[in-house]
Amino acid sequence: MKHAAIVLACALAAGAGLGGTAYAKDLTDLAKQAASDAKDGKNLEAYDAMRKAAFQVWTSGPLLFRKAIFVAKAPEGFGIYDPRGDGPFKPGEKLFIYVEPVGFTWTDKNGLHHAQLVADLVLKDDEGTVLGEQKGFGTFTFDSREQNMEVMTSLTIDFTEAPAGKYTAELKFTDTQGDKSATFELPFEIEGAEGDDSSTSPEDDTSSEQPDDDSSSTEP
Repeated sequence: MKHAAIVLACALAAGAGLGGTAYAKDLTDLAKQAASDAKDGKNLEAYDAMRKAAFQVWTSGPLLFRKAIFVAKAPEGFGIYDPRGDGPFKPGEKLFIYVEPVGFTWTDKNGLHHAQLVADLVLKDDEGTVLGEQKGFGTFTFDSREQNMEVMTSLTIDFTEAPAGKYTAELKFTDTQGDKSATFELPFEIEGAEGDDSSTSPEDDTSSEQPDDDSSSTEP
C-alpha cells in the first residue's frame, strides 16, 4: 500500500538518523501492521498504526517547525491561513506570523494531555544589530484528550512609526514540558512612506497579541 510504504520509508530514515536498531524495528513493525490492516480492509486500524509510528518519530526527535511564515491576516486554525506575498510591509502594517511546531512534549495533567510553548522575540536590523527583545512574547498552552500533531500558533508584531528599512524577526520557541527549544528567523522589509527617505533603525515597539481560545488550534 502506498501509505504504508511512506511510513516504512519514514521509519528507516528515522531509525538510521537516531542510531536506534530497536527504534527502527518498532517503526518498521508498525508500518508492516498498517500495510496488513489496509490490505484486509481495516482502514481505521491501518491509520491508527501509522499515526502511532508518526508520534514515535515526533517524541524521539527535536523541536522543529513544519512552517513558519508571514500571512496576510490572523490565521483561523491549523492550515487555515492566507499566505502573504514577498513584498515589503507598509508603514504601520501588522506582521502576522503562522507557525506549525513539531516534536514538542505532551505530558499528563488533570486527566488531559498538556503541552506548552513559550516564544521569545528578538528584532534585528539588516546588519544583525539587536534593536530590542522580549522574553515571553507569546505563550501557547494546549490541553487535549489527544496528543495532537496538527498544531498551530500565531503571533503578531506591531511596529509603531517604524522607519523604512530591512529587519529580521528571530523567534525562539521553548518547550516548557520537555528539554527542547528551537529558533527560526523571518527577514522582512518596511517600505518608506511617500516622500520619506528615512533609513535609520527605530527604537522597536512590539506587542504580542495573545491568540484567543481558537487562535491556537489543534486537530487530532
